[in-house]
Amino acid sequence: MEIRFNPMKITGVGAFGNVRGRTSAGIRSVYFILCTGYYDGLSEDIRELDRKLSADEHCIYRRVTDLPVMGVKEAAEYGEKCERLCRGESVISPETEKALKEICSIYRNLRKNMNPTIEKNFAAVLMFYSDRILDKMTCDSGKCPKLVCSGRIGLKEYLFFHMAALMGIDVMLLCPSGLPQFPEELERVYEHIRLGECGSYAIPPYITQTVQPVPAANAPVPASTGARAAAAAGRHIPLPAPKAPVNTPPASNVHTSQAGSGEMSYEELASLASSVVMINLHNSRGKVIGTGSGMIIGKDGYILTNFHVAGGARFFSVQLENDDTVYRTNELIKYHPSLDLAILRIDRQQLSPMKLYSGKRELCRGQRVVAIGSPLGLFNTVSDGIISGFREINGVDMIQFTAPISGGSSGGALLNMYGEVIGISTAGFSKGQNLNLAVGYKDIIPFISNFTDK
Repeated sequence: MEIRFNPMKITGVGAFGNVRGRTSAGIRSVYFILCTGYYDGLSEDIRELDRKLSADEHCIYRRVTDLPVMGVKEAAEYGEKCERLCRGESVISPETEKALKEICSIYRNLRKNMNPTIEKNFAAVLMFYSDRILDKMTCDSGKCPKLVCSGRIGLKEYLFFHMAALMGIDVMLLCPSGLPQFPEELERVYEHIRLGECGSYAIPPYITQTVQPVPAANAPVPASTGARAAAAAGRHIPLPAPKAPVNTPPASNVHTSQAGSGEMSYEELASLASSVVMINLHNSRGKVIGTGSGMIIGKDGYILTNFHVAGGARFFSVQLENDDTVYRTNELIKYHPSLDLAILRIDRQQLSPMKLYSGKRELCRGQRVVAIGSPLGLFNTVSDGIISGFREINGVDMIQFTAPISGGSSGGALLNMYGEVIGISTAGFSKGQNLNLAVGYKDIIPFISNFTDK
């Protein structure tokens, strides 16, 4: 099916409700419009649009405020689904697959340092959005599908709605504060409509005819969201009982420091905090729901953190030492739920990346370490301890260490005495003191290999 955008010029919210995309001779006419600004009476016009299209038996109508957040379980599910699609399996409809491939091609041309992993993760997010929002919204039903978004529009959101339009769905994006900042290379296929003066404007929420019960304010959190909720609340994440320790290096491999060996003082190690960041997690309303840590791994704004930190937020604001600017981003460009690793990117150049341990000698119990992170939002706190063991947790080899950490430390750097990253602070046992865990450098190095400065 060939798509033809905006065959007729429309002038506003009401006109969007009146026009209908149609299919003729294999060509689907689709309306894809982006409205900026506001005027007196816009809220009433939006409510009227909701009432009119919801009651229209010839229309499938949905209005969304924000796109859903993909959690750990969904990331694994859709990552596997994307891999099956790459193998040629039929996991989505032909129309969805065609639109998905076109949007991935656009994204590939816009991104620097694109690699197959980033593209696969992006495709997995689009498939997740599609299943949650576009379910049964097809033009094959004989009805006209119409989708309106009245929330924040970034590049990822825009590309998803572009994908919806390529599937034959009429789309209207409401942006009262002004035109979103898209890359200059992005081809504009939407029709831009100026409704009035741009500025802050509260669009009324969409009210469905079915009223859902509202849980009590102190209702328990479902078990499936416990990890993210624990991270946001600044609590330790309960972990299953550990299995037997992995093989500990024999005594002959233990490295004994010698005078002049290059070990750094605690003061020198603390100065490396300039390459560790604090990450504030925001929900769809912009409210801070928790904090975490991250470490700079590339000069062009790449930051390594834990997936349980990044996976539960709508967007992030990142703070660096000696920099008064707060960097807002929603660019989660790579993640691995099983390893609990994720990479964010901020719009900042010429950063100072952390140095990674090369693995010349095996780590050993009793080895001194330093942890840098932001426990409970206390920016770049430094603590010291030793490696107390090596554990396998849920199939992942982890370093057990005694340097004190708390909620908010997740994503911080675990260093040896040479200032090299040997792990990323990840979790602690909910019972016990200073029983903390880090994903080790052996898993970190291949995960970040395409984002470090060679």
